[in-house]
Amino acid sequence: MMGSSPVIIVMFQTQQIYCVRDRNGAITEGGKDTIHTVFYFWALQQMDQEDRGEDGIYLMWRLREMQQQGIQALI
Repeated sequence: MMGSSPVIIVMFQTQQIYCVRDRNGAITEGGKDTIHTVFYFWALQQMDQEDRGEDGIYLMWRLREMQQQGIQALI
């Protein structure tokens, strides 16, 4: 709880190709086969009724914080 509003922490992971190219298409970082495992952490807080407005009949959640951590995968 943050004040009187509930907070949900969501964690998930992805595997992403890490390849940065310059304007000419040449690879400057990573590579076509460089895979990174990326962990995401999201903190979502339920919005108060006053913040949702008159038409807000459904619960709404606001992203309060986001963190990302990545490591090179050993695949």
